Amino acid sequence: MRIISRKTLKGFWENHPDAEQPLKAWFQEAEKSDWRSFNDLKTQFKTASLVGNDRVVFNIKGNS
Repeated sequence: MRIISRKTLKGFWENHPDAEQPLKAWFQEAEKSDWRSFNDLKTQFKTASLVGNDRVVFNIKGNS
C-alpha cells in the first residue's frame, strides 16, 4: 500500500488531537499490510470504500 502523505495525517491530528491515536493505529496496520485485492482489504477494514483509480477511503475513528 502506498500512503500518499504521512505529513498530511500528522497535520490533521495536530489540529484534531482526538484523531491522533486512531490515525497512528491505522497507519501502522496499513503500512505492514500486503493486500492483493480490494476484498483482502475489506476483510481487515470493513467500512473502507473503493472510490476508483485504485483509491480507497477509510473511515477512521468511526468517520467522525
